Amino acid sequence: MYLYFFYAIVNILGGICLFLNGVSQSTEAFRSAFSARMREAMSRFTQKKPHALLFGAVLAAIAQGSTVSSSIAISFVDVGMLSLAGSIIVMMGASIGGTFVTLLISLDIVGLSPLLLAVSFVMMRLRRTWAKKAGRVLHALSMILIGMFLMKLGVEPLLNNPAVREIVIGIASRPFTMFVAAVIGTSVLQSSASIMALAVTIAMSGVLPHNAVFPVALGSHLGSTVTMLLAAMGGRRNARILGVATFIYKLTGVALFAPFIPLANVFLHRLGFSMPANIVFAQTILVLFNAAIFYPWPRLLIHISSFILSHLRVTDLRTPVYLDDGLLDIPSLAVPLLTKEMIRLTGYMEALLQMQLCREEGNGLEKLLPDGIRDLTEACEQYMYAIQPPSIAEDSAAEREYRAISYVMLSLREASHIATSRIGAILEEQELDNLADKMGKMEWDKLVSCFMETVRDAFHAFSLGDADLALRAVERESEFENFTIILRSRLLAKETGTRKNSAVIDFIVVTRRFLHVALEIVRGGVFVDLMLPLGDNYRKAGKRFG
Repeated sequence: MYLYFFYAIVNILGGICLFLNGVSQSTEAFRSAFSARMREAMSRFTQKKPHALLFGAVLAAIAQGSTVSSSIAISFVDVGMLSLAGSIIVMMGASIGGTFVTLLISLDIVGLSPLLLAVSFVMMRLRRTWAKKAGRVLHALSMILIGMFLMKLGVEPLLNNPAVREIVIGIASRPFTMFVAAVIGTSVLQSSASIMALAVTIAMSGVLPHNAVFPVALGSHLGSTVTMLLAAMGGRRNARILGVATFIYKLTGVALFAPFIPLANVFLHRLGFSMPANIVFAQTILVLFNAAIFYPWPRLLIHISSFILSHLRVTDLRTPVYLDDGLLDIPSLAVPLLTKEMIRLTGYMEALLQMQLCREEGNGLEKLLPDGIRDLTEACEQYMYAIQPPSIAEDSAAEREYRAISYVMLSLREASHIATSRIGAILEEQELDNLADKMGKMEWDKLVSCFMETVRDAFHAFSLGDADLALRAVERESEFENFTIILRSRLLAKETGTRKNSAVIDFIVVTRRFLHVALEIVRGGVFVDLMLPLGDNYRKAGKRFG
């Protein structure tokens, strides 16, 4: 008897693992199939909301799950090829397309799995690239069906036991308990399709009661947000917004649909379909209902998510203040907003460097600034990529401003990386503290002061558009170079290949690199009128500002 139960449970667990493996393989197969040209074409296609919804639905249906659609939506929005609003519409479409997996499972075609496996085996060994890619997709589908077959082998004999059957019926007859079980199962397995597959398998055995259909659908729908939330907590800004927005989207859909469950149960009962078909209809009704609520309002989800994130941790540093996605197609308005946000970013970097180099306490701010700077840099960079570039024929002034701010943004990205990753790590070295002691507090403070004054002059020249400050920054960089020459001479007078001196060399290289990047920010901003034109002004700019 115990061995009988053991084999049944092994079949169920093995089937779930094969099912999840098939979904994972399907995701990887589609992700590797997307060439750069195909991604660009998809980016253009998803610019309109109906197209984005259709894209998410079709892709999720073909890929046997919404995971690949979600991953592509995140990658698109991260590189500026898709707006946050567009990515949310893709997510809605992915939820709709994910119901195709449940439909496929309910058709009970698991007997075709050996045939699909054999065909995929042959196709993956053909020389043609398209055949190999199609073979990998078929192989993933065969793994899904084989997983379903194993689950069926385990569930049917297990439910034939009266005691087990009573336990399952007892759980399934309580809608709230069934809902919680579906949420927990989906959260643990990180796949709503696997829970729906298990529900269909139990339904085929005639154990699942009629009133358990919608609780399973609602539970798997809500539980599928856990993966996105996990990514949101530790991911980049856009990933966090998408994760929270997806959770709000599905939680609201479940809450608003719950009062209609009795009416929906009556509707399904009158249709007279089988229980597996009812599960498919229940999931389809739910996702269509959810999409109908929020399809016209994707920006509302973004605003709510941004508001929630702004009250968690320190997202006041991470969240842009000036950027407005609605103005991306108007460069003359979008570029000034981006400039303001970048000025705010330079202020954060200046504050962080002051705290790091001068050992100042910032009431915990020094620990929060690095993440805030990284996220704000990413937001500014993606906003720059998303701006519709103006042409000289349309607006020559706007075109020049866009070119200048693009140059500044790329330099600012490098400055952000140095400030948040390189300098802080070097300053933690004990040897650098020893160097400061040997130089003497006065000399070390003078070195730090020269560095910080150069940074301030460069950043303020960018924010104020002041050419005099920019020239002063260039002069101060030469003064700082003299200090580094003194440090080098001291190192060369002793043994240079020691661990003690490595931190000093790193400090010299990194700080000089940061000042060089800071002056590149100035060159792209203040002197755009001198650097872009050809002729005498161009030669003048090259002579004065290197």
